Amino acid sequence: MMLGQGRAAAITDDDMAALAVDLGCHPATLEAIAKVESAGFGWFDDGRIKILPEPHKFDDYLPTAKREEALKRGLATASYNATKASGHYKRMTTKAGPRYEFFARMIAFDERAAYMAISVGTYQIMGFNHEVCGYPTAKAMFEGFVESEANQLRSFGLFLSDKGLRGALAREDFDQVELKYNGGGLGGSYAKRMRAEAAALKRGKWSKWPSDWPGKGKAPAQSPQPAPAPAQHAPQPVPTPQPAKAAPVLEPTRNDGTFQAPASEPGPWAQFASFLANLFRRSPK
Repeated sequence: MMLGQGRAAAITDDDMAALAVDLGCHPATLEAIAKVESAGFGWFDDGRIKILPEPHKFDDYLPTAKREEALKRGLATASYNATKASGHYKRMTTKAGPRYEFFARMIAFDERAAYMAISVGTYQIMGFNHEVCGYPTAKAMFEGFVESEANQLRSFGLFLSDKGLRGALAREDFDQVELKYNGGGLGGSYAKRMRAEAAALKRGKWSKWPSDWPGKGKAPAQSPQPAPAPAQHAPQPVPTPQPAKAAPVLEPTRNDGTFQAPASEPGPWAQFASFLANLFRRSPK
């Protein structure tokens, strides 16, 4: 996978609407910033996240000992005006190739300064804003932005709040947005473009805000879930047949519950003795 490619999970209009409610502004105002910064989409045609290396910012974050060499190699400039005058932005074009080639040279020279000196994603936030955006390093922010647009949108909201732009967004004061978001020096050109984009979005997809908007409240389609497999039960052992128990012999008892010995049949000798006794009793004296 190339540098700048990742999962790139997308957001929905619901996500943008939620941020607008949180910031107290119109979603068209927020989306207008994205339209000007990246044409409203944070990825190049080849799937890499949009970046723009800034040589004057690279110079700002380089160790002092490296600055002279970076200037000689054309990786750094002393100021924004020097960057613009050098033809850097024309050489970068709007394509991924020139931008990532330059970025790779920056990384090879000084990785930390390289990640600090690029603007990234849909909202083109500079790497040196990583702490405000919730990341410990500029590289971590870059990797988080590559992962999903939701990460980018969350950082966008944090950045706008940190710059104190809630009031300006509510008033649609794009001159203030240009000054604080873009750092000024653009002569109102960005403010003019953002104002036009916001007006177009209000006439279009956000025309029914806040009562309705495209895809309002619709969750992404869920893939059908397979039916759960039937529970598996261990086979039960077949019980071993047990011999029938003999009925218990009940000892005879009297009605009062005391034990009574059972009568027994007389044996042959007892019968013979009884016969003789009867015979002698009947004999005459």
